[in-house]
Amino acid sequence: MSDGGKAHPLLRGAPYFLFFIFYWVTEALFVPYLGLYFEMRGMNSVQIGMLNSLFYVVTILSAMTIGYFADKTRRPRLTVSVCFSCIILVIVYMSRANTLPHLAAAYALYGYFVVSCCDLVDKLLLEQLGDDTRYFGLFRVGSPLGYSGGAILAGLLIPRLGVTSLFPICMVFAALCVAMALMMKESSGVRKKSRAHVPVKQLFTNWQSAYIYGTMVLWGFSEAGALSYFAVYMSDRGFSTEYTSILITIAMVGQTVAFSLMPAIQPVLSPKTMVMLGFIAFSGRILSLALVGLAQFPFFLVAVFHFIGGSAQALILTPITLMIGRNFSQEVSSTAQTMKTVASKGIGSSTGAFLYGWLYSQLPARGVMVLFTCLIFGFGIVSRLGGRWIDAHIQHAARQDISRCI
Repeated sequence: MSDGGKAHPLLRGAPYFLFFIFYWVTEALFVPYLGLYFEMRGMNSVQIGMLNSLFYVVTILSAMTIGYFADKTRRPRLTVSVCFSCIILVIVYMSRANTLPHLAAAYALYGYFVVSCCDLVDKLLLEQLGDDTRYFGLFRVGSPLGYSGGAILAGLLIPRLGVTSLFPICMVFAALCVAMALMMKESSGVRKKSRAHVPVKQLFTNWQSAYIYGTMVLWGFSEAGALSYFAVYMSDRGFSTEYTSILITIAMVGQTVAFSLMPAIQPVLSPKTMVMLGFIAFSGRILSLALVGLAQFPFFLVAVFHFIGGSAQALILTPITLMIGRNFSQEVSSTAQTMKTVASKGIGSSTGAFLYGWLYSQLPARGVMVLFTCLIFGFGIVSRLGGRWIDAHIQHAARQDISRCI
């Protein structure tokens, strides 16, 4: 084994940690404020909902083709580098787009190239960690740190220079993502072939797949449905972008704490219990948005609910990613990881964003937030009950196999 392989996981994983920081700075600068950019270009709420839905639908094609390509070539590291190189060009295109067809094309291309990259880096990170998966959450701390930094930067730039000032900054951080990807290592456990076999059938014959990807559909619906209009919602209620950025930062602090505590949480809570608590925590965050601005619900309570709700990403993503790593072989691991994006963004988020956009144009904004609060809380209960049913089914099948052998 090389000296690099003998190094402590936290040392040899520096490029992964930095990639998550740069990736989420880019996301925080770009995606949350595109609604404002689209409004500036003359789009109404229904058109913005269509653009958001298109972005998430494209992720289905992206995750399936890019994940499969990475498995087929056994080159996930190179795949990430090429995708982020293309993202730089797409951001230039988006900055010059001013009509619905061009905005749609630019957003679709951005979605195609960006959404699978984090999943592929998850796969590469798990390979580097090996049996030390308890460290996964510590590396993922880079995600909320990056998002918080991006949100703060956006809050400073937008009031002074406008939304378009974010584009060149995004390009810089996208270039840094390319550099970090090139520094990562690929597993030597699977022999690289020019046309390797990818056993995609595994994804549809494993009972845990139903829970894993079903949960990600519900999470994508919850997250995109409530947060894709976050900046627009806060602006319509008279709050500044600085206030919005503060709330995002508080949520990211909560997420940072949750990821940091994962080594202590994982031995105590089962994966499916963590997922349920993630949905419940997120429903509280959305409830605080419904109540923001009311005299009976001061900023302190909004901040507390955002801090707790920020833990949802860690509580849901960590167990789901590790379950994928345990349940699927290395030959299909890239596709298995990117399929969670098909479920969350491609199916769940596209549905949630479009439904929220339509409801936002038909109902009072606070009422929509209350409705989504109830739905998300219910999703947590459904995910736990569904997980118990699948576990019982797997145990029953195992007992039948044992009895047949006897």
